[in-house]
Amino acid sequence: MSATRVVLDLATASPDTEFSTAVLTRAGEIVGVSASSIRVATGRLCRENKLRRTARGTYLLNPDGIPTYSEVEGWRTRTDRIRPWDGTWIAVEHSGLKRSDRTAARRHDQALRLAGYEEWKPTLAVRPNNLLGGTDSARRTLHRLGAASGSAVMEIAHLAPEDDSTIRTLWNSEALLADIAEAREALTQAQTRLATISREEAARESLALGSAVIAVIVRNPLLPEELEPTQPLRELISHMLEYQDASRELWQSLLEF
Repeated sequence: MSATRVVLDLATASPDTEFSTAVLTRAGEIVGVSASSIRVATGRLCRENKLRRTARGTYLLNPDGIPTYSEVEGWRTRTDRIRPWDGTWIAVEHSGLKRSDRTAARRHDQALRLAGYEEWKPTLAVRPNNLLGGTDSARRTLHRLGAASGSAVMEIAHLAPEDDSTIRTLWNSEALLADIAEAREALTQAQTRLATISREEAARESLALGSAVIAVIVRNPLLPEELEPTQPLRELISHMLEYQDASRELWQSLLEF
């Protein structure tokens, strides 16, 4: 695990906590990252506006500097955004995106993926219109995540049956469910190991595993029941909440913050 990942994972897990350099370097020691690497990473994150220096040697997460923060932080209540699907779609037309600007293109593509869109046509990405707020909310979400400013977000309906059928196959629901099942199994195994490993080993594992499981939750496209059952994701979130509570208590006892 990189020094940057260690610092960000701790800060995002406790966004209201001010972390001292001593606490962060101790966390690095637990996961096998040198103190110098932690200090370099902390300075870089401050320059990138992802951390805020509140006092000499003390740091606090700066959510405004992380475009994807709201998606990551919202993993606990992610499924609350799902509403019954009426069969319509939300489309993003992005023919104005300049692929020559690799940074902007990468940010745009990441925004589409995080928001659950898949490419249907070369400049048209779609997702089911099954989230609260509909098109207006989708537009705001894409803007916040960094989608290209010239993208047109719209609702589409009454597609030809063959087009509707094609779009429904863009998401691999079997793979999504397999990822969820694998994440739950990893959590179960980690909880079983707690009685047989040291607190430091458990803390080290919790940082990497927690990050991986939250990534599975955040990257799930939140499809309607017609395309992917929601209950497995809800159960994973519940399981992860239980695991995170125990992990936070463990880290707090080790770092004394």
